[in-house]
Amino acid sequence: MMDIQPTGGACGAVVRGIDLSRGVDDAMMLRLSNALYEHRCLIIKNQKLTQDAYYRFAGEWGDLIRHVVERLRTPGYPEMMTIGNTEAKDRDPTVRNGAVAWHTDGGYIEDPTTVTMLYAVRVPKAGGETLVADMAAAYDALEAPDRIEADRLVAYHLYGGGAVDDDERPASPMTPEARRAARDVAKPVVLAHPVTGRRALYAMAQTPFRIEGKSEAEGAAILARLKAHATQETFVYEHRYEVGDILIFDTLSTLHRAKAEIGTAASAEADNARLLWRLSAKGLPKVHRSAEKRQTA
Repeated sequence: MMDIQPTGGACGAVVRGIDLSRGVDDAMMLRLSNALYEHRCLIIKNQKLTQDAYYRFAGEWGDLIRHVVERLRTPGYPEMMTIGNTEAKDRDPTVRNGAVAWHTDGGYIEDPTTVTMLYAVRVPKAGGETLVADMAAAYDALEAPDRIEADRLVAYHLYGGGAVDDDERPASPMTPEARRAARDVAKPVVLAHPVTGRRALYAMAQTPFRIEGKSEAEGAAILARLKAHATQETFVYEHRYEVGDILIFDTLSTLHRAKAEIGTAASAEADNARLLWRLSAKGLPKVHRSAEKRQTA
C-alpha cells in the first residue's frame, strides 16, 4: 500500500510501498503527481527497475526530452543521461560535475521541462547528495514590494547563459553547431503552476542572463538577489541517496544542484562509485491530460 510522508525538511515527501516495475495505473499516477505538486519533490524508495521499465514510468509524466548536449545522451536510450563517475565520459570534470550549480532543467527551452527524475543505481559511501530548493516557498517569502516587482518581470534564458557563483561550475559546453543554433527564450520570472495555479519563482539560476526593460547591471543585480533569496537554507532540502531511490522534482517550482564535486571512481565497485539515471519530461502527466480532455469534451 502506498504511503506518502513529508521529509521533515524544507520540501519533499517520501513514498514507500509501491513497486514501479509492475507499472502504474491512473489512480497511482494521480496520487503521485498531486503529491509532487504539493511537496515539490518526491523520493520513491526501494525500486528495482530496468532501463525500459524506468522509461515507461517516466513517460507517464509527459513527453521525454533529449538533452541539448548530445554527448550527455545514453547510447540506445537518447532521452536518458547517466550521471556519475564510472564511465569514460566521466573522466571529463565538466561532465562529471556538470550539475554542481543551481539550475532548472530546460529553463532555456520554449516548451519547458516540467519534471526531472534521478534513479540511484550506485551510491557512494560519502557524498553525491542532491539539493532541491522550493521556489514556491521562496516566492511566498518575498517582501510584498519584491513580490509585486517579480510578478511583472520577464527574464531571457539561454543554455549556460547566466552567471554562476564561486562554488559552482558552468554548464557542460555544447558543440559549436548547437551553440550557433541556440536562441534565447523569454519567460516570466514568476510562473503559475499549470495544475495547481500556485505561483513560484522560475529558473532563477544558470540560464537567465537579462531582465526585459532593465540595464545589464540592473538585471544582473535582480537575478543575483532572487537567486540568493531562493537558495537560502530555509528553502533547501538535501537528499542523501540510497540504492533504489527515485528522486523526482517539479521543475516549474524548484531549483536543484549537486551539493559538491566528486572525483572519478576506479571501477563500478569502488566505494566512491556513483551512477544515477536521469530522465526529464515536458507537458502534463498523462493522467492530467486525460482529465483535461474529459473536462473539455
